[in-house]
Amino acid sequence: MSAAVLLVACIAAAPVFIKPADVAWETILSGPPAVGSDTEKAEIAKLLEWQAKRTATDIARCKSEETPDPFNFSDVLGDKFVEKDLPITAKLLKSVQGDVKNITALAKAKWERKRPSYVDDRIHPCVTIEENGSYPSAHAVRGVVWTRILAEIFPAKKDELLKRGLLMGEDRVISGIHFPSDVDAGQKLGDAIFEKLMADPTFATALQSAKDECEKSGVGK
Repeated sequence: MSAAVLLVACIAAAPVFIKPADVAWETILSGPPAVGSDTEKAEIAKLLEWQAKRTATDIARCKSEETPDPFNFSDVLGDKFVEKDLPITAKLLKSVQGDVKNITALAKAKWERKRPSYVDDRIHPCVTIEENGSYPSAHAVRGVVWTRILAEIFPAKKDELLKRGLLMGEDRVISGIHFPSDVDAGQKLGDAIFEKLMADPTFATALQSAKDECEKSGVGK
């Protein structure tokens, strides 16, 4: 498949702030470990370790994160951080989600890594098994991008937000749906996407509007 055809096939929606070509994802990401390699075997061992020790609380949290939702950060920002009361902020975060999906879809299509349970049948995910590529983890990308955007809006909550955003990626390992290297790659890509967003004037304007809305709504206080 040509690069042009692949691009058309994978783009989820019209870009809002950045296009896939704006982020050098093929350079940023080194690709997953080789099939059958010692690194992959070590990752499988890690997944089995988590599978044996994950708790009911872990499982419930992983399930709550299955459908991407930036308002999962309400456990850091409080009960006022709800979509219906923050339409400007919701639009910003969901527009970014679309741009992220466009980029991660191309990366997943390039490497076509199988999900862990298809590589080793001892692995039993506690969330719905997805059929698209495992590398990189789109959940991990979104976790980083959203947490860094929200840290710009709520700088006093930066450390808590960062911890929660990273956990969104780590939960994909805990749940058995991603290899650790998928999550590492996703978080690295998330940082790169955020830096590109911050350089975009349209995004900067939308971010300021979201800041103003959250300030007026008393979120995070």
